[in-house]
Amino acid sequence: MKNLLYIVFSFIMLCALCTSINSYRRTEYMIAQDVDQALKQVLVKMPDNVVTTDTIRCYRNRLTIAELKDTAGIAMRTVRRGGRWETKMVAEANCSFATTFMMSDQKASGSLFVFGALWLLGSLWYVRRNKPELIVQGLAYGGIVFHDDKFMTVSGEEIRLTPMQHSLLKIFITTDTHTLSKQEICDRLWPKKPDASDTLYTLIRRIKPIIETHSTLKIESDRGKSYSLKLR
Repeated sequence: MKNLLYIVFSFIMLCALCTSINSYRRTEYMIAQDVDQALKQVLVKMPDNVVTTDTIRCYRNRLTIAELKDTAGIAMRTVRRGGRWETKMVAEANCSFATTFMMSDQKASGSLFVFGALWLLGSLWYVRRNKPELIVQGLAYGGIVFHDDKFMTVSGEEIRLTPMQHSLLKIFITTDTHTLSKQEICDRLWPKKPDASDTLYTLIRRIKPIIETHSTLKIESDRGKSYSLKLR
């Protein structure tokens, strides 16, 4: 359940981000269209390929987006066409990222961001509200809760174990001292196997990182004679 809550939150925030980027791109396109149409009008009225103060003034007067009137300009660029270099007059909006972002419509993305934040707060409240109940119902030790034949963290996240790892951890958790002799473990897990020392060693080696990742516990060995599940 906890993972589902966070997956939904991630999806909402992703939608908000995509909506925000899409709105920003649309605004960039509108700005490019506006400066281009203004330049075309200027070139019709002032066909000379020379940029003067009057040219800039005329160009800015034909802009429809008010925010561009103080920043937009005209530049001369050298481009290669058909193997020849030519000088071309181009329109420049000269807008910063912040200006373009403020001009874009971010209402939809903002609403999604707010909804996502509220969803996250609600999810954290839900997880915290159910955390004490989990601890009370289950057998807890070192950050691991054993309840309904499942191992979980105190936040309710299930710890994935193989059947044999599950059986070993169950023995450790349900034993009062959390200490077991090597022979006792082998007899309970592999009663028909004459010598399960190597199998036990492999099992201990593989379960150690799982326990240490999800709890404050560790498995200690006493010269290979016994194993203990202890707090770090």
